[in-house]
Amino acid sequence: MARTTTETRRARPGASMQPAQRPILRGAGLGGHPDVVFDGRTAYDFFISLNVAAGEDADLLPEDATWLRRSRKSLAEPVRDCLDVCFGDQSVDAFHALPSLLVARPDIKDASSFVAALDEIPDEGIVRLLVEDIVRHVEGTDLVERVIRGEEKALAVVQTKFEEWDKASIVGFLRDPEPSVDKMRRVVEAWLPLYQAVEDRVASVLEQDLKDRKSDRASMDPATLIERTTGGLRWLPEPPVRRVIMAPSYFARPYNYIYQAHDWRLFAYPVADSALGSLDAAVPPQAVV
Repeated sequence: MARTTTETRRARPGASMQPAQRPILRGAGLGGHPDVVFDGRTAYDFFISLNVAAGEDADLLPEDATWLRRSRKSLAEPVRDCLDVCFGDQSVDAFHALPSLLVARPDIKDASSFVAALDEIPDEGIVRLLVEDIVRHVEGTDLVERVIRGEEKALAVVQTKFEEWDKASIVGFLRDPEPSVDKMRRVVEAWLPLYQAVEDRVASVLEQDLKDRKSDRASMDPATLIERTTGGLRWLPEPPVRRVIMAPSYFARPYNYIYQAHDWRLFAYPVADSALGSLDAAVPPQAVV
């Protein structure tokens, strides 16, 4: 995957993110401890479900695995292609900057309001968000503006910061991002009604997970709480991170999806098995064909 400022990593609970060592994450706020906030909005889960629909593994209940397969199949072939290009293994991960919109906008509660918020942002605003994310760690005067203008010298600076196999696709995106933004919009619009078929059930799972972690949240220090919630990811202090958002996700199972910006980290962590008990009496999602 391309490494962006909002870096996305998948880590299975209990598994190492680095060979032969326990996963370690760095970050801190004032006093050496970040503010840890739990945020159970389905908008986060909707975004994760796009990655899963594009082919990533997921530990779902059988009826939901069936729903996922049927929902993907129900998409028109051109939309499936857009899904894979924007969120699949062959994407440049540019759209993994989109959760930053949710971090900045706590009023975006669910999938519908997320898509509506994206619709309100003109293409140039989306492009700026994505470009800022990609080049934020690259030194250079007015680099974002220069990349948006398509200056070749600026693009040459950016591509030196990525692995060889990433360079062509990333620079290709930066040279002409608007077609990719159009594909992303087509995908989220098409996926929204499909996800809404299960969203209420997912919301009940997220709510139950938060309830089950109430004792941990009240008794544990930030580092221990993060490690416990993520299933083993360790946290070490490092400024300037001041906030850690813990977002339960059903479709993330069995992985942690990790996003980051300059002063915050977001863990879309897999809900615990105990939270799935809230689905026992629920009606399975209707097949979408």
